[in-house]
Amino acid sequence: MLWFGLLAVLVSATATNQCDTASKGGECFKPSGHYGPAFLQFKGLVKQTTGCQGDDRTLCTLEVSTCAPFSEWPDVDNGVTCGGCKALVRAAPYQGRCDRYCASFGHRCTAAAEEKSESCEAEEEKRCDEEISDTSDILCTCEREDGAPSSTPPTPAPPAECWAELPGLATEEGASIGEVPRGSSVSACRRRCDENPECKSISFCPEWDCWLKDRSFTGTEPTREKGSCKTHFKTFCDATTTTAASSNQNGYFKLRVVSYNIYWWNAFGQNPWKGERILNNIKDNLVPDAIGLQECDSRSRVEDATGLQRASKFAGAQGVMVDPSRLRVVPGTSGSEDLQATGKWGPRHVTFVQLADTTTGRTFWIFNTHWCVANGNGRTCNEGVRYTGARNMLRVIQSKAGNSPVVVTGDFNADMDEDGPQHFFRNGFKLAVTEWVDAIFYTEQHWKLVAQGKGDAAQSDHRPIFAELELL
Repeated sequence: MLWFGLLAVLVSATATNQCDTASKGGECFKPSGHYGPAFLQFKGLVKQTTGCQGDDRTLCTLEVSTCAPFSEWPDVDNGVTCGGCKALVRAAPYQGRCDRYCASFGHRCTAAAEEKSESCEAEEEKRCDEEISDTSDILCTCEREDGAPSSTPPTPAPPAECWAELPGLATEEGASIGEVPRGSSVSACRRRCDENPECKSISFCPEWDCWLKDRSFTGTEPTREKGSCKTHFKTFCDATTTTAASSNQNGYFKLRVVSYNIYWWNAFGQNPWKGERILNNIKDNLVPDAIGLQECDSRSRVEDATGLQRASKFAGAQGVMVDPSRLRVVPGTSGSEDLQATGKWGPRHVTFVQLADTTTGRTFWIFNTHWCVANGNGRTCNEGVRYTGARNMLRVIQSKAGNSPVVVTGDFNADMDEDGPQHFFRNGFKLAVTEWVDAIFYTEQHWKLVAQGKGDAAQSDHRPIFAELELL
C-alpha cells in the first residue's frame, strides 16, 4: 500500500551494521543480534548521512544530493568543491553574498562562511544574506528550491576554457561586440569577455583600448602589425593546464615577480591621489605575473584597479596577488604563519601559496613577508628579533615547499648583511635584487636570473623591485 509516496516493503537486512543504502535507500531498523526481516521505509525527502550505528536499532538514511552536480555550478574557484552541496566560489560577481550566488543557478542558500586558506575549512560562519567583504572567494552551501534531487541525469562538465594569443593582431578580427574602458589591463579585458557569452576573443592594444570580438580562433590565423596590439582568444585547456599540480618539465616558463610596499596608511588613507598613482604604477609599468605586497589594507581595491587577483591568504596587511591569465593557485596551498617576531606594530607573518603556470602547468611556491621595524608598545624589535623571524620563516618554507622551486618577496626592514637575510643565503637562496630594505630571493638550484630592476616609487615611500626568473 502507498501512503503519500511512502512505500513499505519487507526486506532482509545484511549481517553488518550498514544498511544497503546504495540499492534500497530510505530508513531501516535492525534488531540487535538478529539479522532476519526488517521493515524498510522509503521517504519522499531523504538527507545525507553516514552508515548505520548503534546496538539495538540502527537508523540509516539514503545519501542523495539535493543540489545540482558541481559541474553545473558557476564561478567555482580553482575547482574547490567540498561535498554536501558546498563549494568555494568567486565572491565579486555576487557582492560577496551566498544567497545571490545560489539564486544565480536556481538554488537557495543554506549556509555561508568565509574560507580559510583557499580550502573547504570555514574561517568564520556568516548569514546567507551577509556580504562577506575583503575576500576574493567564499564558501557557499546551496540546495535546490524544492530540496529534491533532479530527475534529469547530470550534464557532463564542458571542457575547461583557457586563453591564448596570436603573435600580432588578427587580419580578420571579427565583429566588435563591446569595448572595455581605456587603460584596462589584459586580465581585466579577458574577464569582461568571460562575462559575455557572445565574446570569443579580444583585440588588446595597450596604447589604445580593448575590444571584445565574436570570432573564434585556433592559433594558426594570419596576423598584421598594429602597434603592440594582439588578438587574445579562448581555447580549451590541455591536460597540463587543468591538473592542479601537474609539471611539464620540458615547458619553458619565465616569471616576472615584483615586491612593493605600497604605504597604505599615507598613500590611500591620508592622500588618496597617491594611492591612484601606485595602482596605475602596478597596472601600467610593473605589470607583474606575481607580486608580493606589503602595507596593503584592501585586497579588493587593488584587484578592482589592476585586474590582479589574490593568490595567498593576507595577514598583517601583506600577501601575494597574481595575473590570473598567467598563473593559477594550486588548491589548498594558500596560508600564513606568525613568525613570532613581533615589534611595535604587532605580529609579523609569512604568507604563501603554490602557483602553476597556465600554459605549461609548471609549479613553484612564493612566500611574502614584512619584518618588524621599531620598538614600542612594550615590544622590542632588533636584529636578533628579525633573525628569529628568519629562522621561523625558513622552517615554514621547508615544511611547505620541500625541494620545490621557491621565490621570496618582502620588506625585510634589514640590511642584507644582517643575520636574518644571511640565513637565507646559507640555506640555498640567492639574491635577485634589493633596494633599501626590500628584496627578492630565489632558490638557486631551480631558477636562472634573466633580468632585475627597480621601479618608480610612484608616491610610495618604497621603490618597487622586480626580477625575471627562468624556471630550470
